[in-house]
Amino acid sequence: MAGIIFFKTADLKTIGDFYEHYLGMKLWLDQGKCRIYEHGNLRLGFCAANQADTNGTITFYYSQMQDVDAAYDRFGDIATDSPKLNPHFRIYHFWAKDPEGRNLEFQHFLAPDYDLTQTAKPLTILNADSAKPKLLLTMLLPDQAMQSLEQTFEVKANTQDRQLMKSELLAGIKDAQALLCLLGDTIDAEVMDAAPKLKVISNYAVGYNNIDLEAAKARGIAVCNTPGVLTESTADLTWALIMATARRVVEADDFTREGLFTGWKPQLFLGQDLHDHTLGILGMGRIGQAVARRATGFGMKILYSSRAPKDLPFEAEHVDLKRLLTESDILSLHLPLTPQTQHLIGRDELSLMKANAILINTARGAIVDETELIRHLKEGRIFAAGFDVYEQEPLIPQELLELENVVLLPHIGSASIETRNRMGLMASENAKAILEGYSAPSRVV
Repeated sequence: MAGIIFFKTADLKTIGDFYEHYLGMKLWLDQGKCRIYEHGNLRLGFCAANQADTNGTITFYYSQMQDVDAAYDRFGDIATDSPKLNPHFRIYHFWAKDPEGRNLEFQHFLAPDYDLTQTAKPLTILNADSAKPKLLLTMLLPDQAMQSLEQTFEVKANTQDRQLMKSELLAGIKDAQALLCLLGDTIDAEVMDAAPKLKVISNYAVGYNNIDLEAAKARGIAVCNTPGVLTESTADLTWALIMATARRVVEADDFTREGLFTGWKPQLFLGQDLHDHTLGILGMGRIGQAVARRATGFGMKILYSSRAPKDLPFEAEHVDLKRLLTESDILSLHLPLTPQTQHLIGRDELSLMKANAILINTARGAIVDETELIRHLKEGRIFAAGFDVYEQEPLIPQELLELENVVLLPHIGSASIETRNRMGLMASENAKAILEGYSAPSRVV
């Protein structure tokens, strides 16, 4: 059995644009004067009328607390409060309104055994020492990196295995001179203004699109990142996705574990070859080059598109984007996220790809229009996709999760013990260098 909740609306176009384009729901059925939108198992119908029906509450459920925070970062301009815990109902949620005034609730139900006292106090000073500069750490790092931090700083750290809520971040940063944060932490002007002593934001990532660089510049706060140290590990993970998607490894593993394997068959899990095929690299920077270099061992032809030709230590042809899309059997993305690269791979670009092509993204999720990607995968217009990053990370569209011809990873491109420690050591050194007045290993602003 399936159900639809219907509302009357006095402005079908505005409401439609809001639920489809702003909230990201899919138009499930258009009957002219009634439109039905879908997200996961939720279907909402809106029918044209003289007066809007705004009674009741539309609740969007999320499986993790951090998903509620991510929704708040995305939909904060319609929110009527900030995310908070309601211990009576054991929920974590915030409220918002749609253009006609309907109540929207973005909510996570806490597990029955969830310890509410942990949620209240996630931040702990690990090594009280008033002689050291104060650093706020938004999540614990591997041991070697933690040792380095505690040698230099008095570290106040989030000791729980979850992201800090915005309110916790604002409260915890008040006395900090340095902030060591993750890509999932939104560091905006509000956060910076809550920390009058803040001198440096050290991002534990190569990317820094989670940080408002202009706000940091205006306040004289340095911003640093950790490039270089994760190049080879990310290239390794990219190839894990290439192999898994081309040879349908995850599907075949599930099939075998479910007891469905009854013997060798000529057409069981037919995939795509890599040898003698074409690898396309969009963005031939450090990681792109490392991925392409590995392809030479498979005897692959390498095409690439970048702003200018590169002097490379292996054979590769510089081509325009159109040719890259039409000729690549595997297309791997290695671009930063900028206003120019957002949705660079959309409907038109995906339509140029071969039907047997595979799209790999270990760069930034919003480079790809996920709605169009889902459509192309469903319709068999491309063979498969492998993703480690997502457009609204950590939120992943339910339709994408349900597809068998896509391999989805939880942003683990740099997740080797050695690399994550090196990233931490570099992030620590970046923060130390800024506070002590010498050149940081990698400064962005």
